[in-house]
Amino acid sequence: MQIRHERPMSELEFKVRAPLALLLDNGERVPIDEWSLKGLAWPEKLEQMPESGMLMVPFQGVQISFPVALQPVERERYLYFKNLSGRQRETLAVFYRSILSGRMVTTDEIITSLDAPVDLVPMEETEDEQKAATAKTAPRSLRAIATVTAYTLFAMLVFWVLGSGIYRNIAVVNVTNARIEALLVPHISQLGGYVSSVPVAVGDQVVAGDIMVRIVTPDSESALADVRLRISLLEERLTELREREQLALVRLEEARAVLVEALVSAPPELIVERQAALDAFDGRYAPFYQPLYDALFAVEREIADVEDDLQRLRRERGRLRDAADALHVVASQAGIVTDVAVIEGQYAARGQIATTIEGLEPRIARGWLHQSMAAALNDGMQVRLTVNTGDGRRVLNGSVSNITAGIDPEISTEFGMLVGVSINGLEPDEIRQELPHLLPVSMRVQRSWVTSMTDRFNSLLSAITGGDNGDP
Repeated sequence: MQIRHERPMSELEFKVRAPLALLLDNGERVPIDEWSLKGLAWPEKLEQMPESGMLMVPFQGVQISFPVALQPVERERYLYFKNLSGRQRETLAVFYRSILSGRMVTTDEIITSLDAPVDLVPMEETEDEQKAATAKTAPRSLRAIATVTAYTLFAMLVFWVLGSGIYRNIAVVNVTNARIEALLVPHISQLGGYVSSVPVAVGDQVVAGDIMVRIVTPDSESALADVRLRISLLEERLTELREREQLALVRLEEARAVLVEALVSAPPELIVERQAALDAFDGRYAPFYQPLYDALFAVEREIADVEDDLQRLRRERGRLRDAADALHVVASQAGIVTDVAVIEGQYAARGQIATTIEGLEPRIARGWLHQSMAAALNDGMQVRLTVNTGDGRRVLNGSVSNITAGIDPEISTEFGMLVGVSINGLEPDEIRQELPHLLPVSMRVQRSWVTSMTDRFNSLLSAITGGDNGDP
């Protein structure tokens, strides 16, 4: 038995023999045999005394550790604790008091608790910790101002969202599925045939009756070529017959000239005879000149037959030409070509769209409105249009131009009101260039009372600023 006498001291001065360990910064583990709440007894065999480390308490098979700062005292070979926190001090005190009171003992280099309950380590913050936690907290007055400001801004945001929604419901009528529409007129092939030429291109302006696509069929072309060939042959034959007729007439004129000369130079007793011969010639019954008459009559009959055939063939040519022209795709109205769907040499089936033109009328915005809102709109109401173009968001003004009831499958399959809006402030060419066909648009129709109030406000503002008469 070893008996050691120590002078009476405060509780911090009593050293207990219980296994602790100090983990140094270099990773070395140093066992501690004696310690108190004031510090640790440093082993004699170790010379260098550390100033910090990780204090580990082996308690019933687990390690309870926390970092500690130490103050070495060489002459006493003692390490004093520096700046222990409240929780560290209370944790160490639990083991210290329990060992002194006998509620804990050392067994196989660990501290073991007996049946007596162990004091719990308080988890609430100490005064120092509370002060440290609130050291950077703003004053209560500033926090109150910030809280009031935040709630005020939130209330204003909620009021703005709800108020704007209520205003939109009572002040404007939203037209859905709205878009920019052009008056597009598709032109189809009336009969099947081959495209012989396309005289127009996209962007060309046409008038009613202009041929945009020429279409032919082999049968019509061959029939027309055959008629033209026959007409050409008959025209050549007629020219030949006209020459023969002229030659026969020349011969008859020469024969008559002989008879006239004989009558002029005849003695008195032969005048009656020779006048009768001239009358017989003119009456075309003189037997001597009958071959000339027959030749002329034959040519004239053949000329008449050829002319009849020519008239018939020309009528046939006109009919075939009209039938061929009926194959062509012709502009039904004035407009601008927006699409050419065929090329030369292609076979265009009956009913196939060959070209599309856009009428010269200005493009409009058109949307759909539920039939329950039919009484809310009328022609002439002001409309606010918002579109997204290549240059960004753009706001335009318009007015309701037409309202029709029905179904447009391209807009909505439900029966409702189709609202057309004309765009103000832009020329038709500007609308075509800046607002493409089928461009989505947000359409809001201002109710009548809003327009009236706006006009009154503008009038009042103009009167105040002298806008009506130019006065300053």
